[in-house]
Amino acid sequence: MKRFYQRPNLTCYIILLCCIIQAIQLTSAGCSHTKPYYHPDIPDIERRDRETEGVLRYRLLLLGDGGAPKPDEPVLKTLGEWARKDATKTSIVFLGDNMYPDGMTERRKHEAAERLVPQLSVIKDAGVHGLFIPGNHDWASGESEGHSALLAQEKFINDALAGESNFLPSGGSPGPVVLELPKADPAVRLIVLDTQWWLHQYEKPQKSPETVIEELIALLDTELPVIVIGHHPLQSYGPHGGFFDWKSHLFPARVIKKWLWIPTPILGSMYAYTRGHLYKIDQDIGSTRNKNMVAQLKRAFSTRKSPPQGTPLLIYVSGHEHSLQVLKGDVADYLLVSGAAASRKVTEVSSGDNTLFAHQHTGFMAVDFFTDGKVLLRVVEPEGRDVLFHRWLIF
Repeated sequence: MKRFYQRPNLTCYIILLCCIIQAIQLTSAGCSHTKPYYHPDIPDIERRDRETEGVLRYRLLLLGDGGAPKPDEPVLKTLGEWARKDATKTSIVFLGDNMYPDGMTERRKHEAAERLVPQLSVIKDAGVHGLFIPGNHDWASGESEGHSALLAQEKFINDALAGESNFLPSGGSPGPVVLELPKADPAVRLIVLDTQWWLHQYEKPQKSPETVIEELIALLDTELPVIVIGHHPLQSYGPHGGFFDWKSHLFPARVIKKWLWIPTPILGSMYAYTRGHLYKIDQDIGSTRNKNMVAQLKRAFSTRKSPPQGTPLLIYVSGHEHSLQVLKGDVADYLLVSGAAASRKVTEVSSGDNTLFAHQHTGFMAVDFFTDGKVLLRVVEPEGRDVLFHRWLIF
């Protein structure tokens, strides 16, 4: 008798199930902001540059993750042009990951000329004050040689720059370290932290986290505007915050090299899901160590006094994510993520309800302090319109 019933092909069902799951994941993944994103409430006037009539008192140029510059890096060229505008009233702050991939380990020391010197040259050529802070890659990517690699980089930078306070915190200390600029009649108080100290699991200077937070709380007690600087963000809509766009799901090998467009869709989604939910690395905001650090810093920020007794402005600035993000904060007024100093390293970025501006692009941020007390933030990008976003933070 002829059989009309056939057993279902299990392989086909598995393939069909994987395709359905992949389609759902791609739908939820969304797209990165490869074009500038502006919050719907941002007026058109803030989406471009504007002439300012005030007298500049001091300028901070903020950018990070520049440790793999390509020859004639456009970001560094534009940075130098901005630095030379008012050199005596300008500081450039590099926000960590100054030397990829593992900092100044014994094996990598010879790469300093390629990685660090282009950044140092901008400072020296413009004649401005320069400040470098550590990132996780400067701590040998969290490996056992981290502390010695950090000390080697600190010495290299301090030897290259004639001046004071060029690498903070020093010696691998977590900080906080205070720096008021300009020295005569300060316009802003910088508080510098080494956030990788919180995450590093090998040799490092001993200090209790409680002491770090107590000192930070004390330094927040000022009537000056305060900018707290650390490498790791408190919030982000990039990969360290859990966002992976459709390209990451379909072409995961691009995490290793940007040109590796090798389609491995199911594996890509497995990587994104595993990193976001199963195996959370310390460098991501969702990890236990990272969440603890963020919670402690937020606790400190929540103690700030309201003006006129306290600071009129509190900003937390970080790198780590290779994108540009301006976020409204909760315990801080603004959260700035400016880690796109190297064209080779730019990564995807999404947005949330508190995102004022986001862009998957190289660039830096400028914060200007004027003699009348006003403070202006600008997001600057090379090879284009220059200033893509500006906002008066105090007006």
